[in-house]
Amino acid sequence: FTYKNVSLSGLFTFSQGNDVYNALRRNLESMDDFANQTSAVVNRWQVDGQNTDMPRAEYGDPTGNSGFSDRWIEDGSYIRLKTVSLSYSPKIFKKFTKNVTFSLTANNLITLTDYLGFDPEVSMSGTSYKQGIDAGLTPQFKSVYAGIKVGL
Repeated sequence: FTYKNVSLSGLFTFSQGNDVYNALRRNLESMDDFANQTSAVVNRWQVDGQNTDMPRAEYGDPTGNSGFSDRWIEDGSYIRLKTVSLSYSPKIFKKFTKNVTFSLTANNLITLTDYLGFDPEVSMSGTSYKQGIDAGLTPQFKSVYAGIKVGL
């Protein structure tokens, strides 16, 4: 959008219907050894008749509660404001310059998703059989840039 000397642009990205294997969550909620776990395991099954979706903690996992299952598959649908840019080109310094533009650009400001991991737009590798696996790699970071462009 442009109005007089101000310009605003944005880029949204989205994905709908994709599933992600949250391997990081599997490691942090498996309760099969003495490693650190997430706070979700506080609600684990402990006594008969308890209503919970978290299985019992068992060292070594003899019953296979932490094995591969749909428990670790999550909906990876999301919508993200990938980039937004605002620029202003005032009519100043006309004696010395052709133009001056002040700009502000931000990346990955907002992501709307139900995914429990860091980033639903994840891939363990570029290899086709490793896509859609969240192994806890560094998520996309938020950034803000400010700039001044001077045309001489």
